[in-house]
Amino acid sequence: MSRPSASPLRFTLALGLLIATLPGFAAVQSDAVSRQSTASLDASIEVPAAVATALSEGAKFVVTGVAASGETVAITVSAVGTGVSFVVRVSAEAAGRMALVAGVAVSVTVVATGWLLSAGGEDLCFIPNEPARELIHTRRLDS
Repeated sequence: MSRPSASPLRFTLALGLLIATLPGFAAVQSDAVSRQSTASLDASIEVPAAVATALSEGAKFVVTGVAASGETVAITVSAVGTGVSFVVRVSAEAAGRMALVAGVAVSVTVVATGWLLSAGGEDLCFIPNEPARELIHTRRLDS
């Protein structure tokens, strides 16, 4: 008795493995999402630049809003007369010590590496200048 040839079976298996390992080809997508992403990135770059410009020009700042959410408080700080504003997030405990409400003046102290903003006698945040910003980075550490 003769045994059937395994050659067609091997060929089929090899062809199946080859097809399974080939990369898939995606259809070309619209670039509308990419344009929207770029516009969003441009806006996120312009806002900090506008704040830095207002700080360097000696603008006066005031708290224009305070919103609590869980253990975090979002404090909106605006430059008087320029329309520039930004949000600082602090712990509820820190916000309680500052006793912030809309209309509280924010003092700006110029330091060698940027600006220190204070309100209610407490430090609110630090905004680095351009040379200091290049030195700041974050990295997630595996635990």
